[in-house]
Amino acid sequence: MARGVFEVDVPHTSVHRVARRFVEPVQDILVVGVALALFGLMLRTLARLLRELFTSTLDFRVVIAEVLFMLVMVEVVRLLIIYLQEHRIAVDFMVELGIVATLREVVLRGAVELRWEQVVALSLFLLVLGALLRFGDLRASSLTQSTEPPGGVGDAVQPTDDVSRR
Repeated sequence: MARGVFEVDVPHTSVHRVARRFVEPVQDILVVGVALALFGLMLRTLARLLRELFTSTLDFRVVIAEVLFMLVMVEVVRLLIIYLQEHRIAVDFMVELGIVATLREVVLRGAVELRWEQVVALSLFLLVLGALLRFGDLRASSLTQSTEPPGGVGDAVQPTDDVSRR
């Protein structure tokens, strides 16, 4: 195949390999630090939730807010675990996290207190996130089947439910 006038053949250097060897472990350490900080925050929230349960005046909104906050934190920690295993961000987990965080905010504010425009916007937002979660892998799987050989790059895009597949 003939090369164009503007194409330059650059020799392979080891900069990428060396950078990966040093940057990825540092990045993993930072992610583990974030996960440990989130565990500490979850423990503090759990202690606050237990204190709230044993008070004489139980505020239902506070309990629900704390439980939903714990669910958001569990999703974030799960996202970090996937990142440590596969060194990629799992988009389906991010969508789930967006759904849970949005519902938490609706519960905290109270759906009755929202204006109708906000209810419509939140409904559309949750509908789009739900559709993305349900049908989001159709494009990746159809592209993989039609354009890539088995074992190609598209195979890594497939969503997985098994966190410990290694």
